[in-house]
Amino acid sequence: MSGHAMSTVLPCELRRDGDRLFDVSMWCLGRDVLCPEGNLLVRRGLVRHARPEGAEGQSPYTVGLPDGGRLTLWGFGALCECGEAIFVPRAGFAPVLLEGVPGHLPFRAEELGPARLPTTGHERRALRAGLASLAGWLAEHEDWISSEMGPSWRRECFGARRKAAPVEADGLASAWRRFASRLRSLDSGFNVCTAPVAGA
Repeated sequence: MSGHAMSTVLPCELRRDGDRLFDVSMWCLGRDVLCPEGNLLVRRGLVRHARPEGAEGQSPYTVGLPDGGRLTLWGFGALCECGEAIFVPRAGFAPVLLEGVPGHLPFRAEELGPARLPTTGHERRALRAGLASLAGWLAEHEDWISSEMGPSWRRECFGARRKAAPVEADGLASAWRRFASRLRSLDSGFNVCTAPVAGA
């Protein structure tokens, strides 16, 4: 995928920030699953879909989104079904649109089916809206973790990472909220004249 094609959806700086935040959030979600006090994702109300005996891959977790969509999380990425089906791979933060959502929940990224970059203004806006929805959910999750576990659990998760984090452990929620508002500002009407309107 060309960097230019992606930059029409997300400015480079926003994509880089998203990549760093998503990487640390995915790490933290993995730690939440393994929490000694019990799986925190299940405690928060996500549904774990156990991998069938003999199947390769990772068990997905699903949860409803406030706007009526659905979020599915795996170790390899997140799928936001909110109008469009938007898959965000863990590596590289290069969100794509899925042609359709598989009837069953896959256990491997390859089973998600055909994916493509958005081509129309509507698709680009839908993808950014899906990312804003994901960012909002991740921010809420951090708030919930903090109220449920206190600040020490997240600090412990951050401390177990080998890589330096882009934010402090207690700054993850607000970093995702800033990311979501930056995404929304891209579609707030200030930059509508940057591209010709089809059919005008």
